[in-house]
Amino acid sequence: MANWGIHGGAAELAMLKLIFYLTLTAVGVAGSLMSPAVGIIACIEAYLLNPTAIWMENYGIRFQLIVTVAFLVGFLIHRPRGIQKVGREGGLAVALWVFVAIGALSSLWAVVSSANALHDIYEMFKTVLLATMLIRAITNERQMRWVIIACIFGVWHAAALHVFGVRLGLISSFLGREEGVLPDYQTGVMVLFVPLLVLLAMLGSKTERILSWIALPFVLDSIVGTYQRTGFVCLAVEGVLFAILVPRRITFRLLPVLAISAALFAFRFTPENYWKWISTISQPTKEGSANSRFTIDHASIRMFLDYPMGVGYRNYPDVSPRYLPKDLLTAGRRSAHNSFFAILCETGVFGFAPWICAFVGAIWLMRRLRRSRDGGNLDNLAVYALGIELGLYGWMVGGLFHAMHEVDPAYWFVGFAVVLTRLQGQRAESEDDTVAADSSGLVPT
Repeated sequence: MANWGIHGGAAELAMLKLIFYLTLTAVGVAGSLMSPAVGIIACIEAYLLNPTAIWMENYGIRFQLIVTVAFLVGFLIHRPRGIQKVGREGGLAVALWVFVAIGALSSLWAVVSSANALHDIYEMFKTVLLATMLIRAITNERQMRWVIIACIFGVWHAAALHVFGVRLGLISSFLGREEGVLPDYQTGVMVLFVPLLVLLAMLGSKTERILSWIALPFVLDSIVGTYQRTGFVCLAVEGVLFAILVPRRITFRLLPVLAISAALFAFRFTPENYWKWISTISQPTKEGSANSRFTIDHASIRMFLDYPMGVGYRNYPDVSPRYLPKDLLTAGRRSAHNSFFAILCETGVFGFAPWICAFVGAIWLMRRLRRSRDGGNLDNLAVYALGIELGLYGWMVGGLFHAMHEVDPAYWFVGFAVVLTRLQGQRAESEDDTVAADSSGLVPT
């Protein structure tokens, strides 16, 4: 009877979790049908909350797909026009679609599996679709602020679930370390948002500040919990860029959150064996895993020279045995462990060029926006821009050591860059109209 009670209680708890996430999904579906901007928020939360990671019987329900379909239906119903263009910023979305097209075409010359190329580029198609549709779905600063808040909440949920999920019996132990609880690479997602959280903790609205202070410790602990040296390198680079790119008087305002974050990371979240593992960075040729990256990079260069048009999207692991010794293969294959080589080797120079242009272009737009502020006075748009710029720098550095190119939020950031640029243009036009109106009022009649 006692065992029956235990199993019965576990079953009831699992059912309650399922009901909870089904309720959230229903709310997301309803909101998506009423407003495309709400639909974007629902899609972001469906990705970051990722109910399929929760230990429960979900009966094969595809929460993210359901919300995405509702968003698409709502988008077609309302047909938002987005914000007026201010230049050629829309070219970033075009570049992403050219990359997807080249990836799909690469199935025609895939070396091993055309089916793999088509299957995985379809996943990328869905990512790019959301990233480009949000450009039209977000039409004002208020909606952009709520999208950012949704990102903060979702990242907090993902980090907290990763840190405490195993101890609370919410996720399997397999997800509690390197794998993470997100559909994509946990560390890759977390490092994208760290700079934004730091900035908003001191410079955001009241809601943004509160949520960022709550989320930031969990995000840092989650990065430590993956035991990935890449995460540490990304944070170190982002820290250095904070010192270089952030105006000095803004840096002084950020000192409390930076100091507390550094102290928590160094003395609370990181156990002793973590620092022993991180110390191997200083001697990459003497540690097996790090040293293997040099061999894999050399193999990637040879692969690209043999197949300048690419081996086919997601065909790198299947082609890798031709270029790597057996002792470096896992189950007979190996990934590129490098975002740039993965894209270059799989889609060739014609796929790599638009892909890298989209992200470099997003960084350039955000850099231009924040530098337009005289005297380092950062308003909310400039704060978002700086956070996205720094996050993309960290993500790109991480891409040198891990294949992070399929991390969805990185593509959201490209869409955000376009939206923020247009919001800034909208604000500038409104200010010009106000000045013109004031000037005309001073003219005597």
